[in-house]
Amino acid sequence: MFRIYHFMPVTLPLAAVILLLAAPATLTAFPQPSISISSGNTTGANYAASSAIAKIFNRKSADYGIRIATVSSQGSVADVNSVVDGKTAFGIAQTVTLQHATQGIGPWEGKKQGGLRAVISLHLETITIIASADRKIKQFSDLKGKRVNIGMPGSIDYEYSASLFALSGVDPSEVTFSEHPVALASEFLQKNEIDAYIYTVGHPNLSVLEVSSGKRKMLLIPLDKPLIEQITTINPLLFPADAPTNFYPGLEYQGVVPTIGVRAVLFTRDDMAEETVYRLVKEIMTNFNLFRRQHPVLNDLTPREAGSVTVIPLHPGAARYFREAGLAS
Repeated sequence: MFRIYHFMPVTLPLAAVILLLAAPATLTAFPQPSISISSGNTTGANYAASSAIAKIFNRKSADYGIRIATVSSQGSVADVNSVVDGKTAFGIAQTVTLQHATQGIGPWEGKKQGGLRAVISLHLETITIIASADRKIKQFSDLKGKRVNIGMPGSIDYEYSASLFALSGVDPSEVTFSEHPVALASEFLQKNEIDAYIYTVGHPNLSVLEVSSGKRKMLLIPLDKPLIEQITTINPLLFPADAPTNFYPGLEYQGVVPTIGVRAVLFTRDDMAEETVYRLVKEIMTNFNLFRRQHPVLNDLTPREAGSVTVIPLHPGAARYFREAGLAS
């Protein structure tokens, strides 16, 4: 069934912080025109990061004569398409998604998207496997004989799932798959309609918090070291990482959960005005500590990481700022 693509300090309670940033803003009339960031679903880290970007930039909107708005989407693939089609000015996507778009593979088979440009590198996302404790799933191989949600065909979650099963030795024919949007999988897991789901996401995440707080006890499943090494060797954009458990006190197990990480990137088109991109990056970087405090997913981001994007070229406006700041060559 799978087609496998080649890999080339807060003071509010955590739940309150996530809900506050996930909630769509009240529509208000502003004198400045708006440009939008396509940002994934409202439960995810991309939406939270986009909201933080908009908040920081919009403090100077009167000076710049423009505002930034956050709009939800169906995920990274939709974000790329929205930017390519000119429906939004910016998007947030994982580096691997951007890689596939520029190579013309996956959802863009035969249609290379060469006009994408990076603005700033953002938070870390991890391949996170959430499973019900009552199904005795302790490692990836225990998914054999289970009901597993892998996301919608064409999504990055679906692709990672395909690769994990292909390389782990677990026969897909011995797993019952469902293809619900991953943001909705927490509901199916708590209702005992599935036993686990695979979600590539930044933490903390509202969906994981929700599912780990229900009556059915949950845990995060680690990946074996050989599998991690195999996948990260195939594609250097992926790297070993730990899925955090400290954000989810309701989990059955608290501790280190080895898995695979991938970086999220704010991107735009090559024809986006250089001065607009320069001002956006400048506002984020000159208010970097304030930016990172907007959501826990941004806490660990460093200035050097923010300026380090290799999967697609930096937009000239971003490159200009990072050169001036000594963060890029």
